[in-house]
Amino acid sequence: MLYLTLLTVLFVFNGAHSLDCRIVKQGQHFTSTLPFYGFKNESVISVRIQFTESTARYLFPPTEINGRSCSQSWNAVWGSTRCGYLNSQLMDSDRFVWRRAGSCLQYDSQGFVISERVDCAEADLVELAASAYDNGLKPYQFSGILLKEFSAKLRINTWYKLQLTFEETKTVYQLSDDANQVLEVQTVQHRSCPKFSSGAYQGLYFGGQCPAPQDVSVCYD
Repeated sequence: MLYLTLLTVLFVFNGAHSLDCRIVKQGQHFTSTLPFYGFKNESVISVRIQFTESTARYLFPPTEINGRSCSQSWNAVWGSTRCGYLNSQLMDSDRFVWRRAGSCLQYDSQGFVISERVDCAEADLVELAASAYDNGLKPYQFSGILLKEFSAKLRINTWYKLQLTFEETKTVYQLSDDANQVLEVQTVQHRSCPKFSSGAYQGLYFGGQCPAPQDVSVCYD
């Protein structure tokens, strides 16, 4: 009986997913002071993620002078640097980025957030984009080239698979559902570098100019 119990425990343990839910606290950009997720030297990397309700509900106050730009800013969820282990993320990198659905927010003429739309059809959706730095060029300055938005929008509390395929002069961003059915692919061209597959993993980050107005969380597996 004890033997069967131990086998059952081992089976459950080996079959369980190592769920890792990360949180950016209110008023912060990062999950911790010095987040480090390890180095990588693979040409293909992937992760399962689930956006929680907080990623589709965060709301800047009507007193925030940069309410529109803060709400429209992209937040990083996962990726890696390129061209060497110690290369800066702001020099060469590839990351999936996200933000709440913009169709659910209302602004006044000065860009202040007025309110959320009642019964918004995209209230449970998160927007996704491919975002890359290339030899110091910034993605938000080269929209459509280094920043490419996915047409597919992700539903909260649902598992998806993100995959990055690094090549010498490009990176392929692939979005799949939890059954490994490919939903959409984006490709970003890069400068050539011999260590294109070497880098450091990148994790959850909120905002550019604006810290998180409330706690936001994403789960990884």
